[in-house]
Amino acid sequence: MLDLDTILFPTDFSSVAEDAFAHAAHLALQTGATVYVFNVVTPGTGEGSNPMDFLPVEPVEGPAMDGAKPQRMEVQTVTQERGTVPVVYAQTESASPETAIVEHATEHDVDLVVMGTHGRKGMDRLLSGSVAEEVVRQAPCPVFTVLAQDEDAPQTPIDRILVPVDLSEQSPLVVEHAAALGEAYGAPLDLLHVVEEAAFPSAYGVDPLSPTQPDVQERAREALEALAAEIEGAGAAVRTHVLAGYAARDIVDFASEQAADLIVMATHGRTGLQRFLIGSVTEKVVRSAPCPVFTVKSFGKSLVPRRAGEDAA
Repeated sequence: MLDLDTILFPTDFSSVAEDAFAHAAHLALQTGATVYVFNVVTPGTGEGSNPMDFLPVEPVEGPAMDGAKPQRMEVQTVTQERGTVPVVYAQTESASPETAIVEHATEHDVDLVVMGTHGRKGMDRLLSGSVAEEVVRQAPCPVFTVLAQDEDAPQTPIDRILVPVDLSEQSPLVVEHAAALGEAYGAPLDLLHVVEEAAFPSAYGVDPLSPTQPDVQERAREALEALAAEIEGAGAAVRTHVLAGYAARDIVDFASEQAADLIVMATHGRTGLQRFLIGSVTEKVVRSAPCPVFTVKSFGKSLVPRRAGEDAA
């Protein structure tokens, strides 16, 4: 199960933000977490919107929303469950929404950011694609980005989770997060590894300068099945897939072809840098994926128990 106490939900009160809130509320109901609704107002644009006019919730009896006191609200989640989730509302003024979001997440030691993205640049709104990408790059915790949907399209539940892994030392952490999300949504997992055709990195146990070797895909499949076996023992339903091609392109294509509802993958952050750096493959997937993407910092906050010998960032 996810170890989740605080969920930061940045919003610009648009329809895509409402879609993202459904996921934040669902995970809060599953884990007992508090949702922190956060609005960034651009200087000179006014006081912002009232969250009570936006959130798909019905207030129930409880303390008023004054500062840090949460108000109990009844929530209809994407899975049609009903329950109550504590909601705290905060608003700040900043010319840089992404900076304000990351600073708020850092200062309040947030466990997870759930936010919408319009997936395109040039928009003078909080949840533009570029803002979401910057939050994924810089946030010290996992980030759950939700794409804008057609207004007439029905909201779809998460029934299938795609987990691209590169077979690096961070892969078990990603798979464990995916398994916990699979438990939260009641969804099976598809583990995917793409063998890059251009070169074979050291993860395969072969000379990266040597030409293509016929057993590379088989070695990759064995490593993927070993990862699957670890979480299958905990009750997760898992399928494995190995492709040869180009990772960013084939992950997005596979997600579309297989109708994946969520992608869970790692960034490639390193400690000691001024900001976490997102890997180029992850960046392209976040930008192009046909479904929500849950990104896990390779050296950031973990929402699952760390294995012996692993240190938090």
